[in-house]
Amino acid sequence: MKESSSKIDRRKFLERSAKVAVGSTLFASVTENNLVNASETKSNSKLPDFIIDSHIHCKGNDKWVEDMVRIYRSYNAMACVLTWIDDLEIMVDAIKSYPDVFIGYGRVDLDNQNAIREVEKFKKAGFVGMKFHSPQKNYDDSSYFQIYRLCEEYKMYMIFHTGISGRNITDKPNWMSSARMRPMYLDTLCRLFPRAKIQGAHLGNPWYEEAAEAARWNPNLFFDVTGSTLLKFIKLGRLERMSEVLWWSSNEGEKNPHTLKDGPSAWEHIVFGTDERPQGLPSNIERFSMMLDKNNVPPAIRKKMWGETMAKNLGIDPETHKFIE
Repeated sequence: MKESSSKIDRRKFLERSAKVAVGSTLFASVTENNLVNASETKSNSKLPDFIIDSHIHCKGNDKWVEDMVRIYRSYNAMACVLTWIDDLEIMVDAIKSYPDVFIGYGRVDLDNQNAIREVEKFKKAGFVGMKFHSPQKNYDDSSYFQIYRLCEEYKMYMIFHTGISGRNITDKPNWMSSARMRPMYLDTLCRLFPRAKIQGAHLGNPWYEEAAEAARWNPNLFFDVTGSTLLKFIKLGRLERMSEVLWWSSNEGEKNPHTLKDGPSAWEHIVFGTDERPQGLPSNIERFSMMLDKNNVPPAIRKKMWGETMAKNLGIDPETHKFIE
């Protein structure tokens, strides 16, 4: 696998890509009555100095790897790549070739009888996280606890899909329900596995308040806001609504007896992610920045959300992109 020689100026790349993404992707489906002026909604935030994309999927081919390296290096970004066992080899090769970009996460089916063995195989290959999706039982069913306990013992970060799940139009039955993946099930896991670091994908869309309240009582619980949420709120002109669910400050517990004392503020539970192709990074940066601006998130907390929180959770040095021994 050869390293891409293409070098892209970060600012020119963002300006060009953001115009296309914001102008075409975000607002193409908006009706005339809800038409949004892109020039009025575009973020004025400067580019973050360091990014960790906490949620992106391995596509299992060299072209995808080359695109990742070319685009993510231009933003000084790393990526937590969710990988099925069939793509283990190509991901191991990518991590070895480009350790400044790729962070290995495995992905297993919780109901597969080989799930434990696959977790062990990912750990042995140097992966530091695991992704779970589409369980046949609720996430906090005790039959899954052995898998979670192993991840906690291995210090493997765990990310769970929460909320609505996409599907294709098909006439084939599928044993899956978004109701099995409500964000409050992660509250159970955070209490049972307090040494684990746990992330819910998509802020539980549409159960945002449920996700936020679960995070409020669990300092080891984080959420990304990937998927349709920001697209939806931008379209409706409601980005400020995020502050309605992410409402508490870091010192809230000093005056409010019903909030975790000495816990992090609400926005410190949110981490950046894309859940898209590598080419989606610029538009995701733009949408995330717009959310931060509309909700007046302080600069120090923004840095945590862009990458510092994930770097701390995973033991990565933001300066060198290397794991701290």
